[in-house]
Amino acid sequence: MNAKNYVYDDGGVYIKTMANTAEQYGIGQYRYPHNYELVDREIVAVADGKEYSLDFKCKVNVLFNGKLVEYECIKCAPELYFVRFGFDVAVIDLKNSAVTLIVEGEYIMGTIKGAENAKAHTCAGDEMVGTKVRWVLGCGRYVNQEFVSADKINASWAPRDEKVAENPYKAVKIGGPYYLVDMKSDILKNVCAPFFTDHVIMLQDYDRCMAFGCVFGKGFDPIMITGYAKFLD
Repeated sequence: MNAKNYVYDDGGVYIKTMANTAEQYGIGQYRYPHNYELVDREIVAVADGKEYSLDFKCKVNVLFNGKLVEYECIKCAPELYFVRFGFDVAVIDLKNSAVTLIVEGEYIMGTIKGAENAKAHTCAGDEMVGTKVRWVLGCGRYVNQEFVSADKINASWAPRDEKVAENPYKAVKIGGPYYLVDMKSDILKNVCAPFFTDHVIMLQDYDRCMAFGCVFGKGFDPIMITGYAKFLD
């Protein structure tokens, strides 16, 4: 056995594994499994008189307004899905017949075409103010968020807790305890997020204290993440 795997401490000797050190998957190691319930279904959202179509052709590709792109989907709650397609995001809320899209930085809050009693999602920046939360993403991996105003957030990434002050963010109220938070992010060196990370989008569930999202940046593929909350003083 490779001696490099041995760790000596006061409690004796144990053998490191990729499972308990997060060396294999990093901040994405606790990601929920992909969900395929939307396969063979077309979701058409209507907002401001325009239509936006997501036609889930298979487990890998979706047609967005006729353009084929690869996607990943995580089921966050019954009838609630977080979808990353290419470098864009959709939250599909079948319970309220609502869809929120973030496409090339533009926020589109629409309702599902033809649905009755549909309720579009709404902006929610003011509701986040005063929230201080750590989203734990893996062994020794986390991001701290402190919402200081309706559009500014202080953030820090493990293992460094120095705050990167007043990054811009936008929050959308999905309904009930769910908020979609898009945080623009400056990254310090030697933290658990890739150095060229420039924004993080998370669907945050303040009932179960869970988050589901994606990390974006230059030079790496988007990283889907799942985390749990620890509220900070």
